[in-house]
Amino acid sequence: MVVFDAPEPLTSQGGRPSTTVAPQALLLMNSPQVREWAAAFARRLEKDAPGGNADDLKPLITRAYQLSLGRTPNAAESRAAVAFIRSGLAGGRDKALTDFCQTLLSLNEFAYLN
Repeated sequence: MVVFDAPEPLTSQGGRPSTTVAPQALLLMNSPQVREWAAAFARRLEKDAPGGNADDLKPLITRAYQLSLGRTPNAAESRAAVAFIRSGLAGGRDKALTDFCQTLLSLNEFAYLN
């Protein structure tokens, strides 16, 4: 958690730094732990989302946005998500959904509160 400015537990700090740096994105893209979380998220979506077959991914995408970002996707986000998942289906549905979930978990909107 050092790349996300975790506080040093042995010293007191008057303020906590907040930075956005490249190692944060690299960690989210390459961490086996983040990949496991994304795979678990994808499995949950498969159970939770009504429908969500290969032809109609919108219920699955809507549920993913609700769970990860607390909102529904707008039309452009929904179209982009459908295209993203469909482009990855050649590698298998599980992998495509895991890739999509990992992308959501890597968004600034997921990591930072406004």
